[in-house]
Amino acid sequence: MNTFLLIATVILAVAVAVLFLMVLALAREIGRVQVRLGPLGARMMDTGPKVEEVAPSFRGLTDHLGRTVGVGGHRATPQLLLFTAPTCSTCKSLLPGLRAMAKAETDLEVVIISDGTPAEHEQFLAGSGIGSELSYVDGRDVGIAYQVGTTPYGVILDEHGKIRSKGLCNHMAQVESLLNALESGTPSLQHLHEQAKVNLAARV
Repeated sequence: MNTFLLIATVILAVAVAVLFLMVLALAREIGRVQVRLGPLGARMMDTGPKVEEVAPSFRGLTDHLGRTVGVGGHRATPQLLLFTAPTCSTCKSLLPGLRAMAKAETDLEVVIISDGTPAEHEQFLAGSGIGSELSYVDGRDVGIAYQVGTTPYGVILDEHGKIRSKGLCNHMAQVESLLNALESGTPSLQHLHEQAKVNLAARV
C-alpha cells in the first residue's frame, strides 16, 4: 500500500512539474505574440460623431499662450485633438510625448482640449514645459459636441475636417496609432477586425 501511494505521489509530482513548464512556455509564447503585434490601437467608443463624418468645428478659442485656435473645418494640415481633464493623471503623463510629437510632426497640428477653472489648468500645466509647439485650450463646449465621456480621448481630423480615427489614449502608443490610422486609412483595430470578418465571409 505504501509503495502504491509513493508511486502515485511521484506521478502527481511529475504531472504538476510538466503543467508548470507548459504554463511557462505558454506565457512565453503570449509574450512573443504581443511583441509581434505591437501596441494595441486606441479603443474607439460608439458615441459622438462617426468616422468619415465632418466633425463639429469651432472658431475663436484661445490657447495657453493667448493665440486664437480653431478646431475642425478646412485647414492646411491634419489636426490631432486630445481631450483631457485637469484631474486626469494619465492625461498629464502624456504631455512630454505630445510635446515631442508636435515638434517632430511638422505637418500635424496638435490641440489639447480641456475644461475646468483657470487654477486647475495652471496646476495641470505646471512643470509640463509646453510652449508654442502645441495648443492647450479650455474647451468644454468642444468636448460636449464630440461627446467625449472619458479622458484622455484622441480624435484625428483630416485637412477637410473629417474624422479619420478616434479612441481612448492611455499611452503614447495609442496616440500614435491614430496617426497610423490616418496614413493607412484604417480607423481602428475594430474596423480592421470587422473588415477581416467580411473578407472571410465572402470567401466562404
